[in-house]
Amino acid sequence: MSRSTLTFLLKAVVSLGILSFLLSRIDMAQLLRVLSSVQLSYLIIALLGYFLGQILCSVRWALLARSLGFKNPLKDFAVFYFIGMFFNLFAPSTIGGDVGRVFYLARDGDRRVEREWTGPTLSALVSVVADRFIGLAVLVWIGAAALALFSNYALPSPVRAITFALAAGSLLAWLLLPLFNRLAERWDLPKGKNLLQGLVATSRDHRIIAQTIVLSLTAHSIQAWLHILLGLALGVEIPWSYILILYPLVGVFSALPISLNGIGLREGGYLFLLRQIGVSPEKAIAFSFLWLIIVAIDSLIGGLVFILKKSPKPSEIASEIKDQAR
Repeated sequence: MSRSTLTFLLKAVVSLGILSFLLSRIDMAQLLRVLSSVQLSYLIIALLGYFLGQILCSVRWALLARSLGFKNPLKDFAVFYFIGMFFNLFAPSTIGGDVGRVFYLARDGDRRVEREWTGPTLSALVSVVADRFIGLAVLVWIGAAALALFSNYALPSPVRAITFALAAGSLLAWLLLPLFNRLAERWDLPKGKNLLQGLVATSRDHRIIAQTIVLSLTAHSIQAWLHILLGLALGVEIPWSYILILYPLVGVFSALPISLNGIGLREGGYLFLLRQIGVSPEKAIAFSFLWLIIVAIDSLIGGLVFILKKSPKPSEIASEIKDQAR
């Protein structure tokens, strides 16, 4: 059994185990009644809103990639981004969405500016890593700021401490990039050195960083608003102040690479946090299912594009990326 297959199976076991545990703790008949009473109009608006948010995320990535020499039109980045979303949710463990984005940008990127420290594959990797880091860092900071401003919500101290630590750690990591770069050079780590050199170069473009932070704030604000809509679809009014805690904390928690695309972790996060404001377990689980449905439907757009582009199989993409990175 290959390592990738074993990783996939372990993540599947974690996701299924958590879901089984959560579902065993709720009234399944009540859950079905809650789901059958969902107001579909809110879901349709949420689908459109999520699509818009992902378009903004693809623009954020495009800004970072263009600072590294890629000159593709925005529609290319949107296409690559949605294919990446499809890989994240539906592809086997041999490839993830980020690897897919690196592959397509390196293969189809219009790279008119050459960098002395890297080729197209590593430049694409730098853009994806920077995009992922900025999006996640802004999300953590939204959650930390909300926890500090709205301290009236009775959340456990460890939750607050971990969120504040992650916010501080993300800022510290960004500030220490030059130091990490020098250490990689001293320890003769060529691949790490080139990656860090690319990230350092990107971090010095303050205009691009400011623009990507603004885009991240806008995209996250849209997704926070979608949580309001999902609550209304279930007949639950969730305060904006709590949404700014709920959405970031669940987003960060479900990003832990121990389950299949956060399945199980996401449901557990929503169940735990929504229970803190009196939402029933059945409605909390239904809320998480609706969010997964929205993500899955919008991700299928990337699957359609993937088929129309007559792209290679995900396993072939992963193999080619490994060959290019050598």
